[in-house]
Amino acid sequence: MGRVELESLTITRGGHRLLDAIDLSVADGERMVVLGPSGSGKSTLLRAIAGIDEPDRTGGGRVRIDGRDVTRLPTRDRDVSMVNQQATLQPHLDVRRNIGFPLSLRRVAPDELDRRVDVEAGAFAVRDLLRRRPKTLSTGERHEVALARSLVRRATVLLLDEPFADHDGIRRASLVREVITLQEGHGVTLLCATNDQRIAMGLAHRCAVLDRGRIMQTGRPHELFLRPVNRFVAGFLGTPPMNLLPAHIEPAVSGVRVVAGPVRVRSFVPAVSDLVGTPCTLGIRPTDLRRAGADEFVVIEEPVRSRAFLGAEVEVRIGSPEQQLLANIERPSPSVGELLRLAVDPADIHLFGPDGTAVAHGI
Repeated sequence: MGRVELESLTITRGGHRLLDAIDLSVADGERMVVLGPSGSGKSTLLRAIAGIDEPDRTGGGRVRIDGRDVTRLPTRDRDVSMVNQQATLQPHLDVRRNIGFPLSLRRVAPDELDRRVDVEAGAFAVRDLLRRRPKTLSTGERHEVALARSLVRRATVLLLDEPFADHDGIRRASLVREVITLQEGHGVTLLCATNDQRIAMGLAHRCAVLDRGRIMQTGRPHELFLRPVNRFVAGFLGTPPMNLLPAHIEPAVSGVRVVAGPVRVRSFVPAVSDLVGTPCTLGIRPTDLRRAGADEFVVIEEPVRSRAFLGAEVEVRIGSPEQQLLANIERPSPSVGELLRLAVDPADIHLFGPDGTAVAHGI
């Protein structure tokens, strides 16, 4: 019912390529999160599916919903519902009539309209707001009303553009759970654009990571985290982000040695050996670094340059100012200047070639 297919989708404005030949397929009933930094094209992609932004007339590609080409159809003729970043509501209508507005346009019977409005108002905890006007609501409350309105219509495709940005962490997590419950209950296909990785990891069946109008990688959240296809995805995903250090590979008595700032580690992986003499990038996630045991092979041994308490963990920085390494380790906290011995499993080290493409996940 709600399969979405984008074929070579391209949008250019003012000589700037906002979307560059996007190919993406979203299955019926799937939750796809479009993830990327500001300006990467996330909102434009959703607006193109909704019919708000039109692809280039020449070579702009196609938008299909359930196999039907809707590329040039107006929004009203597509079975989609969208909540944008501004959570736009009708200012002259109270919350009840705002939520029911899509149903009133379709002349749904009053009893059925009221029933469906009450269901969605209850799901998003806005029943106490039903008599109020949008101007009296907070930004977060307007987003919740807009979410209720988007689901009351029962469109086959639901598009959410940064819908949780104005909520604190606790309410954000609660809304994500509510959206999942309602999406699964209604059987709609969901695409959500966000730069918040916590939302992506909690909401998505799959993610599509965008950078400068191009899809870098698609896959399940844990796949993208564990096996990023390039340096951009590796550095974008993860909190804190992956350590990415300039590196080189040098011959050793057996195998080769990977050298990156304070990191020295031997490798026997053929793909790594092939990079001898070639500039590359080594990646280690801060959470994969740990204190080295007494009899453990030590990869890094450096004085602590700074530290920050994170509750159960301590964030420490070691290495030179040019090639600092961030590590999240368990307490107790080391002192600034103290020599810290850290180890990492070679399986958790990533290597990227000179063009930024992943060469090895585990060395």
